[in-house]
Parts: sequence; C-alpha cells; structure tokens
Amino acid sequence: MKVISEKEATLIKTNWQRQRQEHIISSFEVFNEQEGEYDRITARDFGAITQEFMDSIQKLGDSPSDGLSLVLGIDENTQHAEVFWEFRLGNEKTYIKGDGDRFLTYISSNYRPTQPRMGESVNYKNEVCCNWANISYFEMNAIFFVEMENNNFKSHGSELFLRRPRRVLSFTIPQDDIDVMKKVCSTEKSLLVHYGVNYGDAARQMVPFVPLIQVYTPLLQGTTDEDDPDSTYLDFVETCPPACPGGGGDDI
Repeated sequence: MKVISEKEATLIKTNWQRQRQEHIISSFEVFNEQEGEYDRITARDFGAITQEFMDSIQKLGDSPSDGLSLVLGIDENTQHAEVFWEFRLGNEKTYIKGDGDRFLTYISSNYRPTQPRMGESVNYKNEVCCNWANISYFEMNAIFFVEMENNNFKSHGSELFLRRPRRVLSFTIPQDDIDVMKKVCSTEKSLLVHYGVNYGDAARQMVPFVPLIQVYTPLLQGTTDEDDPDSTYLDFVETCPPACPGGGGDDI
C-alpha cells in the first residue's frame, strides 16, 4: 500500500463515475495471454500494512468530520476497477492505494466454528466471495446500483414521483468497524479486500456488491498467504449513495 495525492485519487474516483454501465463488467476482467481468455479480478491486495496506514487509522476520532471510506475507482493506466482508502481527519484527507489485483477464490477453512470472533464469519466470507466468482455477466452491472427517490422535483405544490438507479461510489466504514480495525491492524499484518456479492442485501433493496476486508498474518498457516485462522473479516453495509459523508447522498 502507498499514499497517493488527492489529484490522483480524484482521477481514479472520477474514472469510476464516468464509466459507462455496459463497461463495468470489462473493468473487472483482465485478459490472460496464456489461457487465451479473461480472468475476473477477485480481490484488491494492499499488501503489508504500513506505518502511514496505522497512523491514519489511529488518528480517527468520534468527530463527525472524521471518517473512513473505501472508494471505487478505475486505474488511469490499466483501466481496471479497484478500491482505495480515503481517511478524513477534520479538513485533511489521506488516500492509500493498493499494490495489485488477485484472480483466485480460495475457500477458507473454518478451524474454530464455535469460537466467537470479531467481524464476519469465515462461512460468510466464503459465501459472498463465491457469489462474486460465479455471478453471471448479465447480472454484474446491476449489483452496483441502488434505487433512490429524487426529492429535487417539486414545484407549486406538485411532486413528480421519480425513482432512479444510482451507482455506488464508496462504502462508508461504520465506527464499530473502525474500532475493530484499530485493534487488529498492525505493521506485522497484511490487508486484502475481497470482492463479494450478498444476495440478501439485494432482497433488502440494498447494493448487492460488497467489499470484504481481511486482516491477516501472511503465511501463518497453509499454502496461501491468506490462510491465517485468526484472520478478521469486515463487511460494509453503508453505501454512498445513499449514506454519503455529510449526508449529501439523499438528494442525488
């Protein structure tokens, strides 16, 4: 992971906003020259947690002007979709970008299914990640949108009923999850953001696409570097829109 400028972060974010709906699918697909077909991006690898990341997260307080978001974007050079971090510390913002993408979906073993753990269960992680790996192309565009009422069309006592699909731009991290991240993150650990689909959220008319954080110790157990049985998984349910920082998403 590395700190990037506000200018670069704005460009990556704007590229996602400008992406045409029919191109969303292709932004998550990378051509594999050896296989002769496209591979789906399954996760964003942030690598080892840096001291800059730790400093930023520890500074976050309870002030309404403080906050943390995971922002969707399109890399300017590769034109691939990705997520990056936005820390809001009063009037200052810090942006942290990942190291690269992953293309495989591992079914993580549930070593201690009855033991309480912070965050989401291993079974939930496996479910939403497999949903992402298996989702049909024709369904993929729809999972990034939420249907919202537009409250701006009012005049002379009349109201025009209009509900429109609005594309998710970022995920606002709840304070409870920030508190968990403060406890489990350290410079000895690594951070991975899996891409998932929660069909339960779709049934509740929420955005079905979910980024799922995994904080883990590399190569603690198993053949892959995410097999840590003590991994912490965190899911985010507050999407912008409608739950944008500052409350600006309701009238989009």
